[in-house]
Amino acid sequence: MDIDTIIKRQDEIAKGNAPATQLPKYKKYALCNLRGGIGKTTLSFNLSYLGDDVLAIDTCPQGNLSYFFDNQYYGNTSTSVKDLILPYLIPGLGKASRLSAFVGATNQFFHDKKTYYIPSSSDLYLIPAQLITAINQARGLPSPHRDTALKSILYSLRNEIDREMKDIGEVSKCLIDTSPFFAGGTQLAWHAADALIIPVRTDQQSINSLELLIQTLTSSSGEFRKYLDDPDMHSPKIQLVILTHGGWSTSAGARNKPNRQTEMYLKKVWDILSRSRTLLTADNPTEHLLLLDDFLGSGRISSALSKPLELLKHGESKYIDRVKVSVNNSVEKCQNQLRYINSIIW
Repeated sequence: MDIDTIIKRQDEIAKGNAPATQLPKYKKYALCNLRGGIGKTTLSFNLSYLGDDVLAIDTCPQGNLSYFFDNQYYGNTSTSVKDLILPYLIPGLGKASRLSAFVGATNQFFHDKKTYYIPSSSDLYLIPAQLITAINQARGLPSPHRDTALKSILYSLRNEIDREMKDIGEVSKCLIDTSPFFAGGTQLAWHAADALIIPVRTDQQSINSLELLIQTLTSSSGEFRKYLDDPDMHSPKIQLVILTHGGWSTSAGARNKPNRQTEMYLKKVWDILSRSRTLLTADNPTEHLLLLDDFLGSGRISSALSKPLELLKHGESKYIDRVKVSVNNSVEKCQNQLRYINSIIW
């Protein structure tokens, strides 16, 4: 178990000195774990800024990423990712096109970025039932129409993302933010993504969710794999598991060493990845496992202003719920961690 290597590398990452790992790089990533409040949307928002030429897709019906991109999102009635998916589920609906919106038009901090997004919709809560109905209807067709219909449904989001990226013309990367449940948008996001980025919070419930995600990804009888035969099946591999909300040792000379609780969860995640090596984009679990600080005040200000963490400065402050919140010097450590993640996925 190479936990010491991970911890030593984290010190170099925090200082901005870590060399990039040799992981393969992909165009489309889904940010996922089957639990909420672990950092999926925070990572999606910040990586969409650092990645620069990115199409971000919000498949979570809560719409938090959409709100970060456009603070008027909840009052809008514009087209959404639902409009990309529905024509594949309900016969007779016309297909939407050019749904992508330029983030810089609604979020001033992205004005010089080539970042686009397709917003979520609260109607995505209905997609799981509609998806299962369409799948069951397709399964009732005779072969080979059955397989053709199933692939059209399950790869609907992938095909529409590819078309949107081509239509935009100036984006080469895609991030898909997902919901904390598998069915519906998340299921289609797994079929669309080249690889997965999985945040795992430092608690046992998140560890359990990681194990459930791996079981869902691999089980031949599970909801993800059971509809298509292996030759027709696209299954994303795992690029990164990022342990979020980490705590750090306060001992003298510890040099960005995780505290005892964080190190315990780090070992648990490493054990899970070590048992699941065939799911990784490369062979060594150590290369796939990173830690990310709890952003604390910096994160609260970033969320309140819809401002990427990269742009926050030490000493910056804001009143949130009538309490003054400030950015401390740990923001530079968090910025280096996010830059490192960005450097090894693209």
